[in-house]
Amino acid sequence: MSETVTLIVWIAVVGYYVVYALTIASVTQTSRNHRRSHDTSLSLGRARPGAGLMESVQRFLARPGIVDCAPYDARHHDAAWRLAGADRLMSNEGPLPPSAHVLAAARAALEVCNLYPSSGEDVRLAVAGFCGATPESVVLGNGSTEVLDLVTRMFVGPGDETIVAVPTYAFFETQTRLQGGTPVLVPLTDSFGLDADAIRAAVTPRTKLVFLCSPNNPTGNAWGTAELEAILVTGVPTLVDQAYLECGHSTSFTPLVAAHPNLVVTRTFSKAFGLAALRIGYGVMHPELADALLRLRIPFSPSLPALRAALAAISDPSEIEERRRYISTERERVFAALATLPGLHPFPSEGNFILMDLAGSSRSSEEIIRLARAERILLRAMGSHRLRGTHVRVTVGTTVQNDRFLAFFDALLNRGEAVAAGRPA
Repeated sequence: MSETVTLIVWIAVVGYYVVYALTIASVTQTSRNHRRSHDTSLSLGRARPGAGLMESVQRFLARPGIVDCAPYDARHHDAAWRLAGADRLMSNEGPLPPSAHVLAAARAALEVCNLYPSSGEDVRLAVAGFCGATPESVVLGNGSTEVLDLVTRMFVGPGDETIVAVPTYAFFETQTRLQGGTPVLVPLTDSFGLDADAIRAAVTPRTKLVFLCSPNNPTGNAWGTAELEAILVTGVPTLVDQAYLECGHSTSFTPLVAAHPNLVVTRTFSKAFGLAALRIGYGVMHPELADALLRLRIPFSPSLPALRAALAAISDPSEIEERRRYISTERERVFAALATLPGLHPFPSEGNFILMDLAGSSRSSEEIIRLARAERILLRAMGSHRLRGTHVRVTVGTTVQNDRFLAFFDALLNRGEAVAAGRPA
């Protein structure tokens, strides 16, 4: 097994330098062509008068195509902060704020914020015990998104391919493209099941990474061990994002890492733990791969308040289970109410959200989003997740928020009224 991981890492390293050499050659040729086709008086390193900044430096970029890549779109977060007091049911944030002892740990860290943070060895040890891994297998990150980014940068370069089972988290696609790779999109089945046969068939010599999400955002369903192992047999590095694991009762894949050196599992403190603003998450992988990833990660990535809060949060199993029960109970209550409404089809979920198809309501997702926003209820259309037209996702909020959301949909679909009930003036 150790030899297999070493081979994977060496292939990634050798591949990186091969791609780097090819990229430099390509950029050099592009630069030559650029100089031939432009004003011959332009000297190397000097921009033409009036040229834009990117035009003047683009020929020096290791990956020139990066300027044309669309980044992950987080504008809905900015819009939510501008609409103070609205029900933020659009971003799958945790409905419960941190508990008092978690807040106290973060505040204590702020008292010494003139000092650099530790590497988080105590958090790695606690995380390892929590998810059934070894500390050497754990890589902490500035949110699990940093670990996702690191893994993508480790394996993917220009000309490479990743496999993305869609609809799913849009970050997988954007990070692949930013590294110069091509995401190969493999649709889920009509019932949103994982099509392991289609994923295996999509593997080519250019495939460097398979992206999965379980529970899957935005569909809410989770994969089983047999489904995952049917993909792991390809030997291709496979990343499974399990950000929503503590929101329900789906299967944890971290115990599989010991037997599958090509498996990486990412998890986060942003969802059920309620620490989204502090940005801390982690990945679990073979220790040799973890060591390589730590070389790529910037120093002092998680802040000291994030590390202290995460350690306090993960050290109280009873609180974690209470949060899981709350989210699960509210999710099932909201799902049952939605299932009674005409023209709306909710999908069962193991996350802290529910996907809805409103095709039977004769209303588009954009119209629903607009009407809900007018009532200060923020929902999310699923176009960026490759579900277009009539799909809307709602986050499980507080009991009061969920009641307002249900009142809004009941008024809209049962009586044709675009008004929500119960909000204080």
